[in-house]
Amino acid sequence: MRIAMIGAGAMGAMFGARFARTGAEVVLYDIDADHIAAISANGLVVTDPDGEAISRLAATTSPVEVGPVDCAVIMVDANATEAVAVAIAPVLAPDAFILTLQNGIGNIEKLVAAFGKERVVAGCTYNSAARQEPGKVLHSNIGETTIGELDGSRTDRVAAIAGLFRECGLPIEVSDNVIGHIWMKFVLNAAINPVCAVTRLRPGEIIRVDPARRLLEGLLDEILAVVDAKGIQLPSPDARAEILDHAWERYNRPSMLQHVEGGRRTEIGALNGALLGEAAAVGIACPKNEAVVLTIRALEARAVLRAETPELDEAALEAEARATPRPA
Repeated sequence: MRIAMIGAGAMGAMFGARFARTGAEVVLYDIDADHIAAISANGLVVTDPDGEAISRLAATTSPVEVGPVDCAVIMVDANATEAVAVAIAPVLAPDAFILTLQNGIGNIEKLVAAFGKERVVAGCTYNSAARQEPGKVLHSNIGETTIGELDGSRTDRVAAIAGLFRECGLPIEVSDNVIGHIWMKFVLNAAINPVCAVTRLRPGEIIRVDPARRLLEGLLDEILAVVDAKGIQLPSPDARAEILDHAWERYNRPSMLQHVEGGRRTEIGALNGALLGEAAAVGIACPKNEAVVLTIRALEARAVLRAETPELDEAALEAEARATPRPA
């Protein structure tokens, strides 16, 4: 099987290296030129619980160099889903299928619009990874991945991907309710990740710090109210308890925390931002989620402002402000 990892940051690179261990032909695609250059020159270095390994993988920043593949695994940030679909569509053969393991909701719909429902396989993963430097990735947690066809059917292509996961030592489940699993991961991420991002605490710290825990629980209760109103069947009999247990046991750095610390745009729009749209459609108010969206957007804006003006001349700015009437 020839596989393209579309988005070869921490997670995409980690999966690519794992798949290559089985003998699969893997090509990495990413727009981060430094990261791709390091992989091309020195190989991809992945550190996991078994130690450090170097994989020699084809890597490119050009969609046209991806070449013919059997499967394109979409691992880009949710903000880039539409753009990457446009970029890779011309180079994928008509019989190639797309597997998304992205965070958030809305990615499936964008990929279906670009490629057609029959070409899209969905999933979610509880593996965690972080990029340490260009060409070097830490696989910090080995977790379960769930995949499935959108219509719940069992197909050879899903079985082939599941076999690949098993062969490379990663837990995998094939489900006829993959949408429920994606929403379960969405609920977890939307409840925990923004609290980590705004407090700079890890999940295990949040659950043990009373104000942070109360914020987490407030977000979670609003999210679960929307899930219930939409009639989504989550795979857990007690999703609230499972997510709180998850936070209790984990001390990883969620991607949103990594993005805020790195001054990068987050996936808040595909998480709590997307929830607000779903909530409005079913007539449920989510004031805590709205507040956390505004807070994360403000942190994103701060990163842009500080990149443009690292040092502020307070006296000059205040004088200019006094001379300029505030807009009504």
